[in-house]
Amino acid sequence: MIKLKKIAQEIKQKKIYFLAALLIFIADTVSKYFIDKYLQEIMVQRVIGDILIFIYTRNYGVSFGFLNSVPESIQHIIPELLKVIVFLAMIVVFFIMISINVKKQKLSMIGFTMVLGGAMGNLIDRIMRGYVTDFISMGFNETIRFPYNYNIADASITIGICIIAIGVFFFKEDFDKNKDKNNE
Repeated sequence: MIKLKKIAQEIKQKKIYFLAALLIFIADTVSKYFIDKYLQEIMVQRVIGDILIFIYTRNYGVSFGFLNSVPESIQHIIPELLKVIVFLAMIVVFFIMISINVKKQKLSMIGFTMVLGGAMGNLIDRIMRGYVTDFISMGFNETIRFPYNYNIADASITIGICIIAIGVFFFKEDFDKNKDKNNE
């Protein structure tokens, strides 16, 4: 019971981060709803010339189309396996966020917030549809483009991981609990 009280207390203290993750999830879900509703028939919509194009894509693999072209014999296993892996990863991220000392690891907390929000968005898509709706295509022209379509969740996860890496490698944010206890 004490553990649950401690977890509830940590959530309350870090509620702004959990609310931010929820906002990322909502933005991702709403954007996919409108893309599914209005772009599915059109397939391609130029938003900002050749720089930003919305292209309706169903992604049965993971971020940036990875695992989309696996052998047909295991294609039916991938979506179910991904649901379990993403759910377990979300639990790990949640507990990392609970244990983070925000004063010493602010960048990492922001990064994990983005990862959690994005993971929730893509997991719900997988559960509800069996695939993830990707639609963002960025580039300079038709030939110089990022090779994969993505969505708000993918962008949030990718940026979040980069922020975590910056916090850990450049600002020496530390996750060793023994060091925290010795330094206080």
